[in-house]
Amino acid sequence: MEKEFTYQQTLDLKNKLKAGTFKRELEFFNLIDQGYEPDQVKKILDNLLKSHKDDLFIEAKEAEKAKERDKISFAAVIIISALIGILGGNNGLMILVSVVAACMCGYWSSPENPIPAMTGYGIGAFLMPIFCAFYLKGRNSYFSIEILIPLLFSFGPGLLIKYLLSLLMPSDQE
Repeated sequence: MEKEFTYQQTLDLKNKLKAGTFKRELEFFNLIDQGYEPDQVKKILDNLLKSHKDDLFIEAKEAEKAKERDKISFAAVIIISALIGILGGNNGLMILVSVVAACMCGYWSSPENPIPAMTGYGIGAFLMPIFCAFYLKGRNSYFSIEILIPLLFSFGPGLLIKYLLSLLMPSDQE
């Protein structure tokens, strides 16, 4: 008669897998000593390893999606704030629109820990129109590449603050 393998035992073995202390042969003999049949133990360990591989695959896919969301939202923030800066929207309402859009993009990019992203993107979006106005003041023409100068001066501090806040405020999932 086959003995029932409990959920807690499965969690213990999965924790050993995550910690890197899982030894298949050792666990095989431990389970046989606990009264399990060798065929049942082989099946349990095979299912456990398959489940662990599936979990790792899902985690990798989620990390890839999060990285993609972060890239898309950062590009959107740069485009929105650069357009407002280039088109001369230095009134308070346009800067507010830029900051609100940046905060929304920051929340979308990392919903598990939104405060650092919202703050960093918001600071960059606030500074970008101001730095564009100062840099392009009194000029009739400029090269497209010159927009990178106010971009670096505005989003440099914003991304630094985002990084520092993400170190100080780790998400619950870490």
